[in-house]
Amino acid sequence: MEEITMSDIAKLAGVSKSTVSRALNDDPRVNEFTKNEIKKIAKKLDYRPHKVAQALAKKNTNIIAVVLPAFPRSVSDPFFLEFLKGISEVAFEHGYSLTLPPVNKNDIELFKKIFKNIKADGVILTEPNFNDPRVKFLKNTNTPFVFNGNPMINEDIYWIDTDNRLAAYQAVEYLIKKGHRKIATITGSLELVAGKYRLMGYLDALNDYDLEVEDQLIINSDFTEEGAYFSARELIKIKDEVSAVFVANDLMALGVIKALKEAEISIPEEIAVIGYDGIKLGEFIEPALTTIKNPSIEKGKKAMELLISQINKTDLNSRHILLPADLIIRESA
Repeated sequence: MEEITMSDIAKLAGVSKSTVSRALNDDPRVNEFTKNEIKKIAKKLDYRPHKVAQALAKKNTNIIAVVLPAFPRSVSDPFFLEFLKGISEVAFEHGYSLTLPPVNKNDIELFKKIFKNIKADGVILTEPNFNDPRVKFLKNTNTPFVFNGNPMINEDIYWIDTDNRLAAYQAVEYLIKKGHRKIATITGSLELVAGKYRLMGYLDALNDYDLEVEDQLIINSDFTEEGAYFSARELIKIKDEVSAVFVANDLMALGVIKALKEAEISIPEEIAVIGYDGIKLGEFIEPALTTIKNPSIEKGKKAMELLISQINKTDLNSRHILLPADLIIRESA
């Protein structure tokens, strides 16, 4: 059976093809009687619009660009793989395809060049920097976008996040209530909003419980497993002065645990370890990782829903979604 086209409907209705197109899209320029007749014919013929042609007619591509962190993180970080799963479930349900452009967010000129070529209907961004230059470019090009993470810029930016500062506070407070007084932290990149605010949560907890903030217990890293592994060597040098460590994400915590095991430091007996993200892998390592649950799949779904609302110009009660971050207690702390 041949595919039914708009031209077939136009012939039967005695109107032009453009009138059929307008009627099927509820264009007010077509009177109600003609519109209803065209829809009846389309239904009788079981007409199904061609998705690609429909998108081109609307000047849409039905493509969503998802900007993940650059190598070595990207989908090698289980959090972002889970986040991408949440995005894809909602995107495919609404007829969108995904593209993962190979851009380094710190190379803004390359970012601009790539996004001028791919013509995406919208963009989901990860890991906002302070004063992130991508915001200005996307606003200037009228490109709908959503951040995974609060960029701390202004109220009209769409974002989905957990409260990094409060969640980090909860992690460190848990360690304090377990009796720890010498708590170190291995930070993520402090150029990133999440890295900075997780460090602030750590400091807040120490201050609220009148514990001394010691510079040697704050070890900077980069949100990668390898980076944290090498940073943990600094921790090992002062192991007798540390009883616990808050690590800025779970992938880093895996690197820390590896380094501590190699140094024959028992976990949690000598040093307790707590992470942030709640990646699935954390359940299966030895010891199982105590962590803050950062709901990756749900964040992906909500980010895509926010983006679709922008693309469709749907009014929302809020452009910001703040999800709860729960403490998951396992063996490492």
